[in-house]
Amino acid sequence: MKSDPTGITLVVDRGGTPPQGRKISAEEAERLLLERLKSRESDFLDVHWELACFYSKTGRQELAQTCLERYVANTNGPEKRAGCYLALGQLMEQMRDFESAIFFYSRAFAIEPENNGTWYLIHNNLGFCLNHFGRYSEVEGYCQNAIKIDPSRSNAFKNLGVSLAGQGDYARAAGSFIAATKANAADGRALKLLERLLAEHPEVETKMPDIEEQIQGCRRAVTAVAEIRRQTQRENSTENRK
Repeated sequence: MKSDPTGITLVVDRGGTPPQGRKISAEEAERLLLERLKSRESDFLDVHWELACFYSKTGRQELAQTCLERYVANTNGPEKRAGCYLALGQLMEQMRDFESAIFFYSRAFAIEPENNGTWYLIHNNLGFCLNHFGRYSEVEGYCQNAIKIDPSRSNAFKNLGVSLAGQGDYARAAGSFIAATKANAADGRALKLLERLLAEHPEVETKMPDIEEQIQGCRRAVTAVAEIRRQTQRENSTENRK
């Protein structure tokens, strides 16, 4: 399967794919990718991308970084370069090196890619990393722009909420956490942040008289999605035993 270097997920969705979908060991997967690298020069960029994903998935982030740096050094396409810098930023996040992540996301940001998925993540991920350093006032603009790019995704709402709470704007932060939960009730992180915010700042109720009702609605949504997941897992487990 050919990988798309302008894609948005380094670890979960992109890895070296075994031939015909056959399950193989990590060692064999690495051997096959390295053989492709030696024998198919025309596939140079794709194989480096897949190797980076493979090394990332198997906990060898330094090797993944080397592959991505070779990739970006050998491509002139702005969309591919932006996607690669985005992937390098994600890799730095895995390594808990948020300062380097900001550096690579900023390189991607300077390219201004046209791909909305890439553009969304650049804004959102910059916001997330800047929040890590308490640079809350800088985060707001990035997250607002990410929401404009794709209001159906939850992460930018959540990161905006963290930024607003850090700036002391607790009512707007609560609204952002609620919006994040509505956008994706499968991710309960925003609800936990919302509950903690209200526990620490009960004065939010004076500006949002219906906040408790909204929290209850968020809880019901998160619980409903979790139950659907559990039911699906039970059904899959039963099917596998047949």
